[in-house]
Amino acid sequence: MQSRHDTRHGRFRLTRKEWLTTAAFVLLSLTLLLLYLMGPSGTSQAAVVLPRFAILDNPWAIATVLVLFWTLAGMLGYLEWRNHLKRLESIPIRVHVNGSRGKTGTSRLIGAALRANGLRVVTKTTGKVPAIIDVWGKERVLREAESTGFPEGNIKEQKDIVALAASQKAQALVVECMALAPESQQVSEEKLIRATVGVITNVRHDHLDLIGPDLISAARNLCRTIPRGQVLVTCEEDLLQTLCEEATVVIADPRTVPDSIIETFPYITFKENLAIALKVSQLLGLDRDKSLEGMLQSREDFGTVRIFDRNGHYGKYVVVIAFGVNDVDSLTTVIDELRRRQKIGKGPMLGVFNSRDDRAQRSAEFGQLMGGRIPFERIIVTGEYVGAFARSALKAGYPRDKLRTMENADPGDVLGFLDEVTPRNGVVVATGNMVTSFGYGFIGMLEKEVKRAWSSQLSVVQS
Repeated sequence: MQSRHDTRHGRFRLTRKEWLTTAAFVLLSLTLLLLYLMGPSGTSQAAVVLPRFAILDNPWAIATVLVLFWTLAGMLGYLEWRNHLKRLESIPIRVHVNGSRGKTGTSRLIGAALRANGLRVVTKTTGKVPAIIDVWGKERVLREAESTGFPEGNIKEQKDIVALAASQKAQALVVECMALAPESQQVSEEKLIRATVGVITNVRHDHLDLIGPDLISAARNLCRTIPRGQVLVTCEEDLLQTLCEEATVVIADPRTVPDSIIETFPYITFKENLAIALKVSQLLGLDRDKSLEGMLQSREDFGTVRIFDRNGHYGKYVVVIAFGVNDVDSLTTVIDELRRRQKIGKGPMLGVFNSRDDRAQRSAEFGQLMGGRIPFERIIVTGEYVGAFARSALKAGYPRDKLRTMENADPGDVLGFLDEVTPRNGVVVATGNMVTSFGYGFIGMLEKEVKRAWSSQLSVVQS
């Protein structure tokens, strides 16, 4: 008798053989436990205090109990593993999205495209606020944001997402890779997701301390989430040859996405991300027009770039929230793209960098970029361990009197300082790290105090 899917609870019923095996182990466990508890009293101090546990004096009995315990634990683990595989098999389409930048936005677009084609889709994103979009399109926060005082995620939660998708009879599962360490990425794919389509959005100078030390190494490590025997969809160009050495690559060409479609979106997105979502839809044999219609209805992620109007001492200026753009390759492209699309003016720019004490390499890279290559009239560095950024910016030649360090400052204090010094029609670009109490607090204050002028998905920009 084959295993069957229990539609009421999203679990799989065990086969008769599995039930008999489990029952035999449980019966054996209970028998030995009774013998254990009813053993004769011994003469040791333990036997005087706990006479029924005198069998503890017998090393063979202890070994038997330990072997039994681990055998039973192993059997239960095996049965859970079998259940997980059966849940995976019940979801015929599984898309695993990896890359340096743009995973969240791309995952949302793919999920929306599949849903618009009538598929029951569960989408799980990590991003700055991890979320689940269920088969009915309802979105909810998976867990609190990963910042100071909030719990961090664990890749084993991917198993729970699979169980949820199976319980909702999902036909497709779109999952953003949440692992950073190369070994964890491999486990995420080979043990937890086993995708039918792999995606690598791009390879950028981010988290090279974990997946580097260089871009080629990063590309090979990101390839650990490529499903065996399946294809990889990507827009990556510079390291395409490296990706081709690791998998069968299907190129998503952004030139196939016309400007007219990009301008139709209620927020700014990028051709690369749409191209990936459309290519995945094409590989699955779905309708292109329906896919586009679904993507047009997709919601932006919390970590996307947003622009706020603000009135300062010298007049109106704008604040660009780009905390999610936390690699140096993308920041300059974001600024150029905003100006090209006339979302920000050509007024004087000020930079705000939010530092984290566990991202010293990133801080140094941004210090060199913002202090040397981007013409900021003034830079404010705040957060934790601001020294790495400050030293790098000064070494790049940035004037010391234009650099303001506000370590561990309150978001309100930073906003107050910006109000005092930002020129009329100025542009403040806030970047670095969102996943901190300052990052979320800074955005929260702007949302409460200032009318949001515009929002986009520029955090998924391709350079």
